[in-house]
Amino acid sequence: MSDLARAEDCRFLTRKVLYSRPTAALPVEAIVHQSNRLGGDYTAQEIQAAAEFLAGLEPSQVKQTKATLGSTLYFQITSAGILAYERNE
Repeated sequence: MSDLARAEDCRFLTRKVLYSRPTAALPVEAIVHQSNRLGGDYTAQEIQAAAEFLAGLEPSQVKQTKATLGSTLYFQITSAGILAYERNE
């Protein structure tokens, strides 16, 4: 699998994990754990890059939040991300 195809698959799986828990803001480690349960084999760096990519889209498909007392990043799917997932975009 090429690097571009791997990155695209990682973004899709990241969005799928976030879609399954739309009211939760998840840290990267939780997304990695859930993606591994779904058959993914992505590193935390790949998942974080995918989530940041989805957060940078316009309209943003993922909301990125930083913990108030720490540096942990949390990611939560937005309504645009839910629609994109349901439309298989």
